[in-house]
Amino acid sequence: MTVIEQIQEKYPFLTRKQREVADYMLEDPDRMSYATLREISQDLSITEMTILKTCNLLGFDSFSALKYEFRKHAAQQLDLLRHPGVEFSIPPAPAYELEDTRRLLAEIRDEEAALYYAFVRDLPLDEVSQAASMILAAEQVILCGRGVSAIICDYFATMLTLLGRGVLNVNTELDDAIYAALPLLKENTLLIAVSYPDYYRMTMKLVEYARRQGINILGLTDSKRSPLAPYCDLVLTAPTKTRMLPNTIGAPMSLITLVASAMNIQLSAQGCQGSECVDEFFTLFEGYCRDRN
Repeated sequence: MTVIEQIQEKYPFLTRKQREVADYMLEDPDRMSYATLREISQDLSITEMTILKTCNLLGFDSFSALKYEFRKHAAQQLDLLRHPGVEFSIPPAPAYELEDTRRLLAEIRDEEAALYYAFVRDLPLDEVSQAASMILAAEQVILCGRGVSAIICDYFATMLTLLGRGVLNVNTELDDAIYAALPLLKENTLLIAVSYPDYYRMTMKLVEYARRQGINILGLTDSKRSPLAPYCDLVLTAPTKTRMLPNTIGAPMSLITLVASAMNIQLSAQGCQGSECVDEFFTLFEGYCRDRN
């Protein structure tokens, strides 16, 4: 029985206030994967104690166990929707899932494989090529992200560097890094914004500012319905949701590899090496090497 079915089964036995809590859960199951107890209390104007009691009546030992089941449901459904931009922690696996840990790990493995297969199957290669063209056409490229998204940015920056593209990599958790980037958001600059759950607020504000400046924006996120998507000229999506952890970055890394490959294909077709400036830089060492010998 899924968490949705379990709530629906218990629904007739709930009080009016408890039904409000259940309705909130059923309205947007994805939101429940990450919503906090305080957040739900504020949204519904219902005490946290009432919410906890509702969780118990629905058959869950704790609020964390309920959130785990919603995350499990989302992973199984491969339903990659948005969720609020809030901090979230990793809840422990419920005790009943730990009765057979090998089975649990096998289920998570299969969900990860299904997630990646769906991503590869549905990947729009025309959009990948379009993203490559946007990067090559830009005079300046700025990457931005935070947390897991910053790790993805680091890999993207490495790939672009190998292809001879200079890039400024901005960790949006650092105010100084953001302030340094603001004057560079000018015409012919491309901002590549990477925003995966928890959709960090400062990343979104930097993207919003860039949009107001008329800057071209390429977005990497988990869904076309991500809060990042409306600000972007092009959005590339790769799923990251898992049952146990907030994000898995295998699919985003593969997506970046494909974009870099598309860039190399276009550079090769144009007869460009893409790293001429690097080669020119190393000519400065030729005399030094001779002197050393």
